[in-house]
Amino acid sequence: MKKSQSIMSKYSDKSMKKKSSSAKASTRVEYDDLPPMANYEQRYKGMSKELTKEQPKQTLDEKIAKRERLKKSSDEPKNETKRVSVEINGNLYLLGCTENISESRIRKIAALTNEILNDTKENNPGLTNSKINALALLDACDRILTLKDENSNMRTELMYYQQKVNIEEEKDRPEPTPMELLANEIED
Repeated sequence: MKKSQSIMSKYSDKSMKKKSSSAKASTRVEYDDLPPMANYEQRYKGMSKELTKEQPKQTLDEKIAKRERLKKSSDEPKNETKRVSVEINGNLYLLGCTENISESRIRKIAALTNEILNDTKENNPGLTNSKINALALLDACDRILTLKDENSNMRTELMYYQQKVNIEEEKDRPEPTPMELLANEIED
């Protein structure tokens, strides 16, 4: 092989085809004949030593402590979901409940869903299930928006009454004495 021949030409597909065409008996390319490409250490000049540094041997006490930590973490109670069977529109569903949502809350939600679907079905007897589901969803969204509006109105009313009480308390307060006025000026 010539010294001027590059590594790329040495390992290119063209050189592979030459080798495979010369070996008439086998159709596979033999890679065992080729010398290895550059080693990792040659390419990155010693970085591999830092990356592949051997870890220090663990003592028996360290192994036991690690095993105990793993055992403790696996023994901790996890948020396991409990399955609740509910019937909605004649179909049984298994719904999961966690600490955040109780079983009774899921049953209430399913009962309300079933109630909305049944009301929609009774009011529209000739519709298919998919159209009934869509109308029931519209009804539920309408109820949600109505409740949000009522909530907003109640909050506004509550703020009005709080301000009214604050104004009345201000009126009922006696005039500050000259000593209190002086103390307020000193604090500011």
